Amino acid sequence: MLAYLIRRILVNIPLLIGITFIVFMLASMMPGDAVLAMISTDTPVSDEMIKMRRGELGLDLPLPVQYLRWMSNVVRGNLGYSFVSAESVSQMIAIRIPATLELMGVSLLISIVLGVTLGAISALKQYSFTDYSFTIFGFVGISIPDFFLGLILVFIFAIKLGWFPTSGFQTAGQEFSVFDNLRHVFLPALALALVRTAVFMRYTRSSILEVLGNDYVRTARAKGLKETIVIVRHIMRNGLIPVITIIGISLGVLFAGSVIIETIFQWPGIGMMFINAVTGRDSPVIMGYVLLTAVIVLVANLVTDIVYSVADPRIRYE
Repeated sequence: MLAYLIRRILVNIPLLIGITFIVFMLASMMPGDAVLAMISTDTPVSDEMIKMRRGELGLDLPLPVQYLRWMSNVVRGNLGYSFVSAESVSQMIAIRIPATLELMGVSLLISIVLGVTLGAISALKQYSFTDYSFTIFGFVGISIPDFFLGLILVFIFAIKLGWFPTSGFQTAGQEFSVFDNLRHVFLPALALALVRTAVFMRYTRSSILEVLGNDYVRTARAKGLKETIVIVRHIMRNGLIPVITIIGISLGVLFAGSVIIETIFQWPGIGMMFINAVTGRDSPVIMGYVLLTAVIVLVANLVTDIVYSVADPRIRYE
């Protein structure tokens, strides 16, 4: 296992470098100018001042040179400084990442609990009214985009019913409390979770249906074991192994999808930071976000492989 982990890490290093290079070149080809984006239209600025500012930021250098300078700083643990606010990108991410991780964690918890539970019930009651109802819910959930679902939730539960706040991390002017924070995170987490719930439910149903036809399930029932024991020990344990892979893959999608949801609900995570960086052509912040996303995806895939081997003892990585 240790040798496998080392090989995976070594393989991921050039992959990360390739991802950062491609995104850096794409960011440099965005329309507009970073210096002009940070200049107020109310204050006239001469061309000499603009040229001097570009030189201070290193934007007058060739793109390969800019990329190599940025990568040399990354190797030393420095993600650079924002063109707009002059803040350290590492510090900006460190301040905002807890809110994003909370949103992702709550969303993933909701989607796993609901998706696995509903998928198992749907499989165990195959071709029943319950199965058909959950199947329709799954198709509808997969078809609705996150942002549209978020707008619907805001309209119903925040504007019409007034049960939850529309935006923010906590109520302004009040001391932080867990209950108040959970009220604020519930709607954005639910918007992210419902699509993932439908996906997990469909995969869980399909996987459990395959397990139900195996010989060891019929043998367990023929031995007189209680149906609860058969479901928990034999059906669920083996049926959920493929679902682990889907959950691992969803981590990267969940992290990327939080950008739009954070914007809709004004959630103070790195998604809002990324949107502001794209608007202001703030390349260091964009590159820092992309690098973090790539690392999360690669780590999620690696952790998924490890959990997969733990869940299924037959799998061994050498």
